[in-house]
Amino acid sequence: MEPAEDIKKEILKRYDSNPSGWRVFVGRDRRGHFDLVISHDSDMWLIKEEQINPFRSVGFGVRDKVVGFETIERISPYTFGLRPLSERQMMKVALALRSNESPSKFLARVLRTEPVASTEITSPGVLQGPVIHSARGIELISERQAELDRELRLELERLLTRKYPQTIAPYM
Repeated sequence: MEPAEDIKKEILKRYDSNPSGWRVFVGRDRRGHFDLVISHDSDMWLIKEEQINPFRSVGFGVRDKVVGFETIERISPYTFGLRPLSERQMMKVALALRSNESPSKFLARVLRTEPVASTEITSPGVLQGPVIHSARGIELISERQAELDRELRLELERLLTRKYPQTIAPYM
């Protein structure tokens, strides 16, 4: 178990070395903590965080192996990534939105392109995503992942109680 910030740095470094094939899912658990599940090849990261203020969140994460995550590919046909947008492409999106047209066909076309490393972006804009949001918590596949989720929650709640008690009981 590591601080979420360290896990995110590791993920960014791995993404920049191989930007293809990433999937990102976000949800909230029943206690309101943010769950983030990121998968790439056979690796998966589980991150649990609490937003302390608009500029800072704290949490913990673990790396695990993907178990039975074939369903991930069925949820979204597109992989997560950074896709450069030219000024002309950005204008197309803006014009579509201004005229109340859906930019979905254009965005689908962009999402079919290969994502690039963050260090390769020189364009004026970038499309990031898709990030799949779940109104409910992220459904984990294996008992092992459910146990990891429980351990992350307990560690996060210990941290919040010790360092950020206002997030647990703000009106005491």
